[in-house]
Amino acid sequence: MNRTKRIFRTVLMGAAVTGLMAPLTHAADYPSRPITEIVPYPAGGSTDLAGRAMARALNADLGVNVVADNRQGGGGSVGIAAVARGRADGYTIGVAPVGTIANQPHMHRTPYNVESFDYLCQFYYAPEVLVVKPGSPFKTLKEVVTYAKAHPGELTFGTPGPGTLPHLGMEQFQEVTGIKLTHVPFAGDGPGLTALMGGHIDLYMALPNTVTDRKLNAVALFNEQPMDSLPGVKTMIEQGYDMVSFVSGGLVAPKGLPEAVKTRLSESCKTATQSDELKSVLGKVGFEARYLNPDEFKASVAELSETNGRLINRVLKNGGDNAK
Repeated sequence: MNRTKRIFRTVLMGAAVTGLMAPLTHAADYPSRPITEIVPYPAGGSTDLAGRAMARALNADLGVNVVADNRQGGGGSVGIAAVARGRADGYTIGVAPVGTIANQPHMHRTPYNVESFDYLCQFYYAPEVLVVKPGSPFKTLKEVVTYAKAHPGELTFGTPGPGTLPHLGMEQFQEVTGIKLTHVPFAGDGPGLTALMGGHIDLYMALPNTVTDRKLNAVALFNEQPMDSLPGVKTMIEQGYDMVSFVSGGLVAPKGLPEAVKTRLSESCKTATQSDELKSVLGKVGFEARYLNPDEFKASVAELSETNGRLINRVLKNGGDNAK
């Protein structure tokens, strides 16, 4: 009987050691098969094109196929939820526009929040630019602010929709400048920019490439530093307002990756961000390649979540939105 117990105990100990060693073995061999990269928006859009370019760059560095898998719906929350539910083995990753994690959980119930992921890296970024309609009497930010203070609610601003990053950026803009504008939401950037060009709204938040391509009149850049592509356009900070507003995104994975796997993916993401092909594709859709490491990326998303969560609760949930 004692011998039987000893044998049983030995078997259990062996199984336990094998179980502990298995993740280490898999991590050492990683990657050994294709990786699925979930893209939370439809094929053909800017996020999809950026994600597919990143997949090709990862493929070249990791030596395995990285397959883009579009899971659209819910403003990106369907795809990001699929990433959060995935197995934490490094074979499921996701492209995460910051709004899907920073904004969506504050707007409706989602099965994830900022803490639901392992952050791998930020790889794209674009600051917002405040532009005025053609023929506008305003040539500077100071003129916009001065008029808006004297005429609360008279000036209108368009956005791609309630709760989007440009909308929340404009709400924060009103806070830091102490002005009141009227929000006119549209179903995407296309209709919003058309309304601006037609003179139907006064202000709009646009990306730098849109400003240059359409020759829009810009009065403020929501970036830490001026941009060579927008000569003469001063930042908000240069004009006395401590504020930035941007669109960005990166790669995340289900929480709980083995450390060796997380490190390998993060290093590969950094290498991919430096690739000429990725930079070229990002440039064509209005982004720049800008790398943040896992801790920096998570901190950026967490800070945005805190700021935008407060704005969403005030503007969208407490009846404070002044949309037409």
